[in-house]
Amino acid sequence: MKLDIQGLSFAFGTKPVLKEISFDVPHGEFLGLMGPNGSGKTTLLRCIMNYLVPGMGSISIDEKPLDSFSPVALARTFAVVPQSSATDFTFSSYDIVMMGRIPHMASRLSGTSKADTVAVRKAMERTNTWQFAGRAFAELSGGERQRVIIARAIAQQPKALLLDEPTVYLDISGQIEIMDLLKKLNRDDGITVVAVLHDINLAARYCDRIALLSDGRLETIGLPADVLTPEMIQSVYGVDVAVRRDPFTGSIYVMPRSPVAAVHRHGTRVHILCGGGTGGPIMKALHDQGYSVTAGVVNVLDSDYENAKDMHIPVVAEAPFAPISQENHEENLRLIDESVAVVVSPFPVGPGNLLNLEAAKRALSLGKKVLLVRPESSANIDFVNGKGDAYIKDLISSGADAVRSTDELVSMLSGKAG
Repeated sequence: MKLDIQGLSFAFGTKPVLKEISFDVPHGEFLGLMGPNGSGKTTLLRCIMNYLVPGMGSISIDEKPLDSFSPVALARTFAVVPQSSATDFTFSSYDIVMMGRIPHMASRLSGTSKADTVAVRKAMERTNTWQFAGRAFAELSGGERQRVIIARAIAQQPKALLLDEPTVYLDISGQIEIMDLLKKLNRDDGITVVAVLHDINLAARYCDRIALLSDGRLETIGLPADVLTPEMIQSVYGVDVAVRRDPFTGSIYVMPRSPVAAVHRHGTRVHILCGGGTGGPIMKALHDQGYSVTAGVVNVLDSDYENAKDMHIPVVAEAPFAPISQENHEENLRLIDESVAVVVSPFPVGPGNLLNLEAAKRALSLGKKVLLVRPESSANIDFVNGKGDAYIKDLISSGADAVRSTDELVSMLSGKAG
């Protein structure tokens, strides 16, 4: 089944909600519809469901216009899973799932067939809801209800599932359970999934593509990594974020940042020698205090490299897992020469980054202020048979200042900022 949407526009009265939207959904895709509140996601889904009739444009299924489908044919094509499902009637969970078989019955009075009962049981077993078959639907938890509704959709034997925020009322375990189930149906049964989603990280983890809407228009559509960029999220949601890649799942994940007040930038330059994620809090603290910050030398896969890039801080970067080259060491020294102070974070010291401590020693010889951040709760991590510890002791005995926290570091530097 191929779903094709061309030039779709819709308005409630005189208020336009969707504006010339065009894209297609190939068979077997998991597509996420995303965007801020009021961007038109649910309205678009309802147009695909044929609940709303667009003012302009077209929707077709396998090149056949949507409005040419009978209600029964459409119900055999799409199964709908709403945000929440409640009923005042005392239907059992089995009864709810059996409702998914109505499009396949000769008539509503014909009763259920063996094929219907087999389909219902299979759907409930797949969603781990057969245990609820005899229980009243109204007595189930939110997550249990949602699984029963998905079982109803499976029993309907559709070509595609259309879901409107399927995890909205669920806790994190329920969200993962539902999304895992949908992905399994999509992957194993080839069922096309089109879902309105609000959680960016769930969408990035489970969707093949994401269609991002803004103010009723399709802003972009593509792979999660291509759509969910810091620039695009800032443009559409107005939120500053960092985007990283999960080393376990391979999917991207998004970390929003709280907005900060404008900072007076006094221009005092501080260079940070860091690694292993120890420099991130220092970079942020100094940046927020108006310093001009640089960093180095760190490997490209190091989280401190990501921290620097996220904050647009100039950083001397080395190839992954490679020792500091002479060229990068000299660039590190150049940035130190341009700084009024050098901060040494409590990074793990190994053969590959020992030159960073040599750079700190050179800074002292140039008369630079050198501060070593050494929290009481953390011990030095030395993988060079004590050479790192020896460097630290030599730096302190040569005039470097040791501080216990980032706050203490900022306090000591504040006099330098003037």
